[in-house]
Order: sequence, then C-alpha cells, then structure tokens
Amino acid sequence: MEKLKELLNSVNAILREEKIKKEESLRRGERFNMFQVCGVDHYEVKHSAIIASFLDPKGNHGQKNKYLKAFISIVDDKTGIETSLCSVYTEYVTNEGRIDILIEDKRGKGIIIENKVYAGDQGEQLKRYDKFSKDKYGEGNYTIYYLTLDEHDASDDSGKGINYTRISYKEHILNWIEECIKESATTPLIRETLIQYRNHIKQLTNQDMDTMNKEALLKSMAENADAVISMYLVQEDFKKYIFDHYVFDSPILQKLCEEKNLKKAQYNLFNGKKDKSFYFYRESWFSAAIVFHTDKSFEHDFYWGISSLHNKLPVKQHKLNCFKEEPNEYWPYGWESLSMNRDWYWNAYSEMANGNFANYIKELLLLALDEIEKNNIEMP
Repeated sequence: MEKLKELLNSVNAILREEKIKKEESLRRGERFNMFQVCGVDHYEVKHSAIIASFLDPKGNHGQKNKYLKAFISIVDDKTGIETSLCSVYTEYVTNEGRIDILIEDKRGKGIIIENKVYAGDQGEQLKRYDKFSKDKYGEGNYTIYYLTLDEHDASDDSGKGINYTRISYKEHILNWIEECIKESATTPLIRETLIQYRNHIKQLTNQDMDTMNKEALLKSMAENADAVISMYLVQEDFKKYIFDHYVFDSPILQKLCEEKNLKKAQYNLFNGKKDKSFYFYRESWFSAAIVFHTDKSFEHDFYWGISSLHNKLPVKQHKLNCFKEEPNEYWPYGWESLSMNRDWYWNAYSEMANGNFANYIKELLLLALDEIEKNNIEMP
C-alpha cells in the first residue's frame, strides 16, 4: 500500500506540472486549433475530407504525390499502387455503398479506406466493399483499410472472412502527419495546418501530454511496477466503480430522482455485450424511459432519447425540441448523440469522478422532463 501511495503522489505531482504547462501554452495561444473550433471531432466525413485532401496528388497543396507516398510507407501497403498516377475520391458512390476514401491509379490498383471515428459498422459493410474491389480491380490488386481511433476490429457482420488491414489515428495517422510535417519544411502554411491537425488528433486520441512529463510519468510507473500492475489488473472494475459511485448513484442524480420522482436502472454496462444503456423512468410510465444508449460492445458512441423498455411505445411520432435527430420507430420523440463523453475513453472517467458528467446527464434529463411537462405529453 505504501508503494501505491508513493506512486499516486508522484503521478499527481507530474499531472500538476502538466496542467501548469497547458495553462501557459493556452495563454501563449499555442492551443488554438481551427479543427476543434470547426467541430471536426466526431465527424468521419470531415476527417475523410481532410485526410483525402493531403493524399490527393492533384490536391491544391501543390506537393504532388509527396504525402501519398508517405502514407503508403507508414501503412506498409503492398498493393504496388503507382502514387504519381493516382486519383483520390471521398464519399465514392458504388452499388455496394458509399466508400469514405478511394485511391486508385491508372493501372487498375486500388486502396479503400473505411473511416470510423465514432460511427458503428453498417450491415456487411467491408464485405460489400470487398466485392466491389474484386469486381473493379481483381484479386490482389487492392487493399481495404479499416481506420479507427484505436485500431479495433470491424464487427463480424461487417468484416468476418474479409482480408482487411486495421489502422488507427492513434498510431498510423499521427505518424503519417509527422512525416508530412517534415516534408513541408519549405511550405510554412501547409506545415502549420498539419501541426494543428496533428495536435487535434493527439487530443482526440488522448495523447496530448508534454514529452518530458510523459517520460517522468513512465519512469515513476517503472519504479513502482508492482503498484501499476495491481491497478492495471482492476481497471475494468475501476471503470464500473467510477460510473456507479460518481454518476449513477451520485448525490447529484440521487437528488434529482427524488425531486422529479424518477427511478433509474442500467442494462449490460461493462459486461462486453452490445446494446448497453442506463435509463430513468417513472412508475406511472408503463413502458417509456429516458434512455442513454449505445449499441456497441464497448462503452462508445452513446446517444439518448425517449424509448420503450418493452417495445410498446405508440407508433405515433412527436419530435421534442431537446433532440436534434428526427423520430423513428425506436425513438418516437427523436434522439441525439451525447456531446460530452460520447465515448468512454479514460478521460471520460476523469469527468465522471469530478462530477461533470453527472451534472451533464442531469441537465439533459431536466430538458426532456421540462418538455414532457410543458406539452402535457403522457408517457405510455
């Protein structure tokens, strides 16, 4: 236990130093980032457009195939595509679906990049793209890349039995951008744009830490390896503990439930299964609940709305203003992706522990309840 306390004290000191450096960097304007300002974070289409613009030898960056060659090198592509003869397309329409990024040369070679920042796989998506590629380029003349934040596998429904290559923003895209920055020493405007995008990706993949502080953190962890391993072994229990104690059973939401006559429950959270949720309801609501849901097998891509617990909501749809997306048979009052901690990566648990996430959930619940009451909507 003493070793654990020693490690935590050391880590806290490093994090305090990191916080000071970030605040100083903010004052100097070094953390200003147009990609973040423009809301690029969650949208695959925007990331695809940015990446494709640099990959395109005909792009207005004027550097011809320089950046595409760097990408081919980073992902170690064996297709043999001729980068000087390539065309690059985004949202390429085929009979098998819309491809995020398509790169092809004039010799019949192709590269498909399926870009998944937060969205889940569509039905048999990579299988359909594989069929398209075989028909267009022929066996051995194409590569399918599955690009995600953390290099996870495609769903079995999408990719089982398909020869595809996993790549990530965390490693491959960051390394590629670093190479592009080196290649852009004489083009300062492009270089600075790449630096901003690199910093944006670092924030998106939770790698935004000063190098010296990271080295100090790793050194402290190595000196207290037994304590680090002990924490590593209970990391999944830690996630559940944080959510249960600092969100679900937090005084913030407990008080709200008492004031608004709400009950709460959770389903499938932290058990590795798909269709996870936590939800709030009243006993007078026979079937409905305000649901926070993800259909992933991991705790990512949460959205919320009013739905049925027993598939008994009325067919009639009535959109509430608190939800951006249009109603459908599952969400007859509309739905919306969470804007805070949509994905429960490690930084999300920090927001849970300090109460920010519980307050956010409280605000959403109050929005929905207020509309229900003002419009005299009787929940089924």
